[in-house]
Amino acid sequence: MKSVRIGIVTLMACAVSLALLYGNQKTAQSAEKENHCFTCHTNAGKLIKITREIAEANKGKKAVSSESEGEG
Repeated sequence: MKSVRIGIVTLMACAVSLALLYGNQKTAQSAEKENHCFTCHTNAGKLIKITREIAEANKGKKAVSSESEGEG
Protein backbone atom coordinates (compact mmCIF):
# COMPACT_ATOMS: atom_id res chain seq x y z
CA MET A 1 0.00 0.00 0.00
CA LYS A 2 2.90 2.31 0.77
CA SER A 3 4.41 1.77 -2.69
CA VAL A 4 1.08 2.71 -4.36
CA ARG A 5 0.95 5.94 -2.34
CA ILE A 6 4.56 6.78 -3.32
CA GLY A 7 3.73 6.06 -6.99
CA ILE A 8 0.66 8.31 -6.93
CA VAL A 9 2.57 11.13 -5.22
CA THR A 10 5.38 10.81 -7.78
CA LEU A 11 2.94 10.92 -10.70
CA MET A 12 1.15 13.94 -9.25
CA ALA A 13 4.47 15.75 -8.75
CA CYS A 14 5.46 15.02 -12.36
CA ALA A 15 2.09 16.22 -13.65
CA VAL A 16 2.31 19.47 -11.69
CA SER A 17 5.91 20.03 -12.85
CA LEU A 18 4.96 19.50 -16.50
CA ALA A 19 1.98 21.83 -16.18
CA LEU A 20 4.15 24.57 -14.67
CA LEU A 21 6.87 24.15 -17.30
CA TYR A 22 4.35 24.24 -20.16
CA GLY A 23 2.65 27.33 -18.73
CA ASN A 24 5.95 29.18 -18.36
CA GLN A 25 6.95 28.32 -21.92
CA LYS A 26 3.73 29.82 -23.34
CA THR A 27 4.23 32.96 -21.23
CA ALA A 28 7.77 33.35 -22.51
CA GLN A 29 6.64 32.91 -26.13
CA SER A 30 3.94 35.56 -25.83
CA ALA A 31 6.39 37.94 -24.16
CA GLU A 32 8.69 37.64 -27.17
CA LYS A 33 5.99 38.80 -29.59
CA GLU A 34 5.74 42.53 -30.24
CA ASN A 35 2.76 44.25 -28.68
CA HIS A 36 1.77 47.08 -31.02
CA CYS A 37 -0.32 48.87 -28.39
CA PHE A 38 2.61 48.92 -25.99
CA THR A 39 4.99 50.05 -28.75
CA CYS A 40 2.87 53.05 -29.74
CA HIS A 41 1.68 54.07 -26.31
CA THR A 42 5.16 54.15 -24.79
CA ASN A 43 6.72 56.12 -27.63
CA ALA A 44 6.34 59.83 -26.87
CA GLY A 45 7.09 60.89 -30.45
CA LYS A 46 4.36 58.64 -31.89
CA LEU A 47 1.87 59.75 -29.24
CA ILE A 48 2.48 63.43 -30.01
CA LYS A 49 2.14 62.77 -33.74
CA ILE A 50 -1.10 60.81 -33.33
CA THR A 51 -2.55 63.44 -30.99
CA ARG A 52 -1.80 66.19 -33.50
CA GLU A 53 -3.36 64.17 -36.33
CA ILE A 54 -6.53 63.64 -34.30
CA ALA A 55 -6.70 67.33 -33.37
CA GLU A 56 -6.25 68.29 -37.04
CA ALA A 57 -9.00 65.87 -38.11
CA ASN A 58 -11.38 67.27 -35.47
CA LYS A 59 -10.73 70.92 -36.32
CA GLY A 60 -13.97 72.83 -36.71
CA LYS A 61 -16.05 70.18 -35.00
CA LYS A 62 -17.85 70.81 -31.76
CA ALA A 63 -15.89 69.70 -28.71
CA VAL A 64 -19.11 68.75 -26.91
CA SER A 65 -21.56 66.20 -28.26
CA SER A 66 -25.19 67.16 -28.78
CA GLU A 67 -26.21 64.46 -26.30
CA SER A 68 -24.51 66.24 -23.43
CA GLU A 69 -26.11 69.64 -24.19
CA GLY A 70 -29.18 70.89 -22.41
CA GLU A 71 -30.71 70.16 -19.05
CA GLY A 72 -29.87 67.22 -16.86
